[in-house]
Amino acid sequence: MQPPAPDAQLAQFLCGELPALAELYDRFAHALDPFDKGRDQAEQQFEATVSSWYDLHATGSNSSQSTGETLNYHDFRKAVIRLCKQHLK
Repeated sequence: MQPPAPDAQLAQFLCGELPALAELYDRFAHALDPFDKGRDQAEQQFEATVSSWYDLHATGSNSSQSTGETLNYHDFRKAVIRLCKQHLK
């Protein structure tokens, strides 16, 4: 049996936090006014949340580390954005 894909592991790690993050992503990624302060605040909150989750994910004891597979921040962020887009669909 193969181990779960990194996105599946990440979705499990994020659990119930993903809907709130997807809403933040939607507010800044699909904003009609690129100069809106709310858009900038949503982007800052999104980046701060993803960064703190990465720190927890990278330092926590999870199954991806036990197999030697770790994501760098860029790949982690891309995977979170992909999960946010899937949630928004």
